[in-house]
Amino acid sequence: MSFIHQGNFGALSAGVAPHLQRAGLDSLTQLQQVVEATRAIQPVSLQFRTSKDRRGLALGALELKRGFEGILGDLFDAQNEVYFVSWAWDLSGEGPFLHPADGTSPGDFCLKMTAGDVRRLLGAGALLFPPRRVTAGIAVRIMLWESDHDAKHLGETITSVASTIATSKLSNLLQMVALGTAVTGATVALIAQAAAELSSAIGTVLKASSDDCVDFYEGYYPAEAPWTAGEERHEGASSAITLTRLGGG
Repeated sequence: MSFIHQGNFGALSAGVAPHLQRAGLDSLTQLQQVVEATRAIQPVSLQFRTSKDRRGLALGALELKRGFEGILGDLFDAQNEVYFVSWAWDLSGEGPFLHPADGTSPGDFCLKMTAGDVRRLLGAGALLFPPRRVTAGIAVRIMLWESDHDAKHLGETITSVASTIATSKLSNLLQMVALGTAVTGATVALIAQAAAELSSAIGTVLKASSDDCVDFYEGYYPAEAPWTAGEERHEGASSAITLTRLGGG
């Protein structure tokens, strides 16, 4: 379960396929609305809405809050290294975008931080989802962890995360969407379940490395919702993150 939450999967942008339009259905704009309205006449093909502009996300800044040293033990001593793992996707059929990418040097994504530190990342920040026209919306997960391991061990952990994503049910379902297979309410439910299962699986991989979870962010950005370039801040119990919205009209 995420500690920091923004939006929900059901709010992503979708409608009924054009050839199935009927009175009352053409005004529906969210997955949850369409699925509920057509439940009695399943299966009904859905059509995901696409943004008119290019949209992307980056992590612009990270803050570790003061006052939690007692809860988290020695997590925030000067020698601890903090890193984050994120994966983001839309319903275009492309697989999830992973940060850090498999093969990235841990020196490029591990941050030495103490409680109260605020670290701004270079430029717009670490890229979480490359700017492009978005189908249905952007779904993003960010897990913040602390590691006491060496670079080799952390590199192996990221490789395991990449493999977990590549072989996940979510990746398989997104590939099915890319093939043009009719998407119904049942398909949407499977995608939502697969996304939750992937979060759990990645958490298991990271826990197996004996790393400590600091915070977990989950966010959804519908394709038809207003979008302007800029920053937004989200606060959890142990950290705060600043996301940079890229692109926009």
